[in-house]
Amino acid sequence: MHIYGLHDARRSLITIAHLFKGIIAYIFVTLLLNIFFMLNSKSVGPDQAIAAHMSISTVLNFVVLTFFMGRIIEIIFGLSPLPVGALLRKHLPKFILTTILLSLIAAPLFVIASQFPFPQNPSATFLLPSIGIKVFTIYIFPLVFITSQVRFAIVTGAKCLIGNFKDSQFLIALSISAFLFEGYALPSLVPAFQNNPIFIVVATACNIFFSLYLFTAAAWIMREKLYSEGEDGPGVTLH
Repeated sequence: MHIYGLHDARRSLITIAHLFKGIIAYIFVTLLLNIFFMLNSKSVGPDQAIAAHMSISTVLNFVVLTFFMGRIIEIIFGLSPLPVGALLRKHLPKFILTTILLSLIAAPLFVIASQFPFPQNPSATFLLPSIGIKVFTIYIFPLVFITSQVRFAIVTGAKCLIGNFKDSQFLIALSISAFLFEGYALPSLVPAFQNNPIFIVVATACNIFFSLYLFTAAAWIMREKLYSEGEDGPGVTLH
């Protein structure tokens, strides 16, 4: 049995290595943002500083991930790199739209499903849908960036996950681990480390690596499953 994301880990790591300078720059900017809001929290108030920090970090995360994921697709498919502005214009609206649609449609379904095995359990009602969404999108987001077609990406990505569930066990486990690390492990460590620069660098590096590795491994799988060498696959809009 070929385990996706594990037996082919080398090619995913090599692909991500092309973005090394950009990843380092993103970690550095994240560190500067933390320092800036830490120094200004007293003057504007801690609540306002936290709200502003979260807002800016969320926008930055969407923009940076869009850039990285777009570049990864270009590398995997051997495309000439688009200018940064053109790359963001091509992918960012579809990335945001897919995220919103999944939050509005898929998330409530997972919430309803979680009520049957764990009725009247608030923790399960939050945890299971969050994990479900994380796993459900393993192949969806790569297809959004490959095809720029949201509906096609959601439908085909779900089919690919169901049809290759056994071979995708490593990616599923990694996806769940990434969610638990980001949603539970990191918040529990924040009080101990506060604004320690080393902690911020390590946490940011781990988060971005988890995200990019899952995306890259899944994108390579979609490249092989749906697109034969030298030919456009279904719904492809590669430049």
